[in-house]
Order: sequence, then C-alpha cells, then structure tokens
Amino acid sequence: MTHAEQQQGRIDTAAADWHAQLESPDMDWEAFGAWLDADPAHRVAYDAIALLDAEIEGRRDAITASLPANDVCDDQTTVGQRRRWWIGGGIATAAAIAILLMPKMATVPTETMVAYSTGPAQTQMIDLKDGSHILLDRNSRLALSDSQSPRIEMQSGTAYFDVRHDPSRAFLVQAGGYEIRDIGTKFDLAMTPQRLGVAVSEGKLMVAPKDGAGTLIVAGERIDVAAQTGEAQVSRIAAASVGSWRKGQLIYQATPLGLVANDLTRYVGRPVTADPSIGDLRVSGVLAISDGAGLIQQIEALLPVKAVETGGSIHLVGSNGR
Repeated sequence: MTHAEQQQGRIDTAAADWHAQLESPDMDWEAFGAWLDADPAHRVAYDAIALLDAEIEGRRDAITASLPANDVCDDQTTVGQRRRWWIGGGIATAAAIAILLMPKMATVPTETMVAYSTGPAQTQMIDLKDGSHILLDRNSRLALSDSQSPRIEMQSGTAYFDVRHDPSRAFLVQAGGYEIRDIGTKFDLAMTPQRLGVAVSEGKLMVAPKDGAGTLIVAGERIDVAAQTGEAQVSRIAAASVGSWRKGQLIYQATPLGLVANDLTRYVGRPVTADPSIGDLRVSGVLAISDGAGLIQQIEALLPVKAVETGGSIHLVGSNGR
C-alpha cells in the first residue's frame, strides 16, 4: 500500500468515526467542524460516507425484505445502534456492504422524480420535506426526488437553494456532468449548455465532476465551469449579492460579459450572445430585471457595446462610438 493510500485510509476511517458519533450526546461539534475545515479531502470523505449511509437507510425496508431473516438486525435496532456499524471498519466496510447489497437492491423500484418548470414571467418556491427550500427562477427546469436524502437534477436555468443543515445526510444536486454535494448551506446555481455557475452565500459545498475530485466553495465564493472543456474558475464575490435576482436585481462584480449574456437570455426570452472579441469585458453594477425588456439597454449604457438582432436572437458586439 502506498503512502497516499494509507493517508486516504486514515481520512476515511476518521470520517466514518465522526459519522458514527452524530447522534451521541457527547458529540464534539466544534472539533468536528475543525476536522472538516482542516483539509478539503475530509469533506469529500465525509460527504461520501453520509450519502452512502442515507442511501442504505432509505432502502432499509427493501433490503431487509430481500435478505434471509437471520442476516439482518432486529427491527427494534435504534437509530443510534444503526450508526455504530461505521465504527469498526470505516468507509471500506461501507463500500463492501454496498457492493454486497447491490444485486439485491437492483430490484428495488427507482425513485420518483417530479418535474418543475417555470415560464418567462414566473418563479416557483419548492418546499422539501426536510425543511429545505428551492426557489426556481424564470425559464428554468429541474426534477426532484424528495426522499430522506433529497436529489435534484438541474436541467436548465437558475435556482436558489436554502438547505437545512443536517450532517447525517447529503443533499445532492446533479447539473449536467457535475454534482453539487451539500450538507447545509445557501447557494445559487445557474446552468446553461455552455457553463455551470455556483455561488455560495452561507456555508460551504463541494462541486465535482461525476467520478472526479471536487472543489470546495465557501461563502463569498463562486465557481464557473466551462461545459465543453471542464475549465473552472473560482472568484470572490459579495455574499449578499448571491441570488440577487430574487429581489429583482442582477448584481455583478467584474463579471465577464460572456457570462452575463447567459443571465440576459433567461430574462429577455431570446438567446443573447456576446461576440468573442468583447466576451471578456467586465461588468460591474446593478441591473434592474423588471420584465426583462430593458436589460439590453442597461448593458449598452454600461459598456461600449451595442445589440444586433439576428434571426430571433440578440448578439452583443463592440460599439465603435465609445
């Protein structure tokens, strides 16, 4: 075993131990938080074990029914007792159990996903069973499985997530080829065919390609990922500006015009693109959304650009007059 594998094994075991103590009256929450903050790998390991535990617990009845009677614990096992199986073997044990159960779980019906979508003049509040809330912006779509560990598939547009803090489960959002893993925070997610943007106003979360290493994003940060190349850029922002569209405003701080154009598309109701020659122009200021009709004029007033309408879309190009 290599040194890196040994180190990862220690991290996984520690994550399992912390997870096993969650419901203990002696849980040291301050020490737990310090451990999570000490290394991004700690958060990844803990999220993995919390997600797996929640998945197994969510399918508990089906698993119990599919196994021989003497292979399962007494139904009277308490939640606290259930947690203790993590302590002995750490995440390696959890993975082994998951692999062992996989053939039996394959016959369990798949979870039901409920679709939500909004039009050009409406938003929609979605209240989850665990006390979390999702506000879906205009011209946006997502699908939701409101189970013990909620799972969301963001399909297009923008949504603001207010996730109730619960270290015992992971809150998973899938967006294209990426996953946002969260235990409890507030963040804004914007998705287009060209990019994924996640901004955090409270707490922290992990953004990761499926089956890949993640990037930790904390309050006052945003990450923008190019869909085609996977190139990611993390930048500092004002936490108070996250999800500003909820108050009828778009607040930007040195944001590339190419990214702003994605937001304009959602509100104008037509595709808005920026010419590559001006795509890196920086936008700083506040735009009033209203009905979306005046956004293009506001951009023209802020920057040396002009809008050219072509085939039902709007293309922003440089303005020679400024």
